[in-house]
Amino acid sequence: MTNAYLIHGTSTRDDDWFPWLEGAAAPEIKLDRIFLPNPFSPQANEWDDAIDRQVPAENGLILVAHSLGCVTALRFVARHHLHDIRFLLVGAFDRGLPAYPELDTFMTPAPDYGEITPKASRATVITAKNDPIAPYHDSIDVAHHLGAKLIVQDTGGHFLTSDGFREFPLALKELQRLAD
Repeated sequence: MTNAYLIHGTSTRDDDWFPWLEGAAAPEIKLDRIFLPNPFSPQANEWDDAIDRQVPAENGLILVAHSLGCVTALRFVARHHLHDIRFLLVGAFDRGLPAYPELDTFMTPAPDYGEITPKASRATVITAKNDPIAPYHDSIDVAHHLGAKLIVQDTGGHFLTSDGFREFPLALKELQRLAD
């Protein structure tokens, strides 16, 4: 069995497509949906501490992340001595969002791709052109920094339940590909 860890954004680990992905990936992949404190008012240091307590800093990790969880996952990898890290990033961004200035302090410092990219063996970034939260060009930039496979859909919004995502077969397919 392969272990993977899901880092959500400003929702909870029980929202959106996250529980479905955990069930759909089993038993081949054990997906641990990480608990993050204060998801609706996130503090980077609290999230970093929570990730450090729940995700083992070991080689060969698979990190699935959504939205603000993407920058959290990237920072985790930057601060640990790791290699062969695989990322599945959905609705990724690595800089402040004009519509959400309250997240600006969370976004500082920016991910250090000089530390992250050499540690990544494979990555996929999924985004949608009609994402109203994280402009899809930001996801394209993250993918380019990581040398990731990039999937740009015309629709999908921010891949939330409100966008119709209680299940996310594309994420399952990419997770399985990363686990092979």
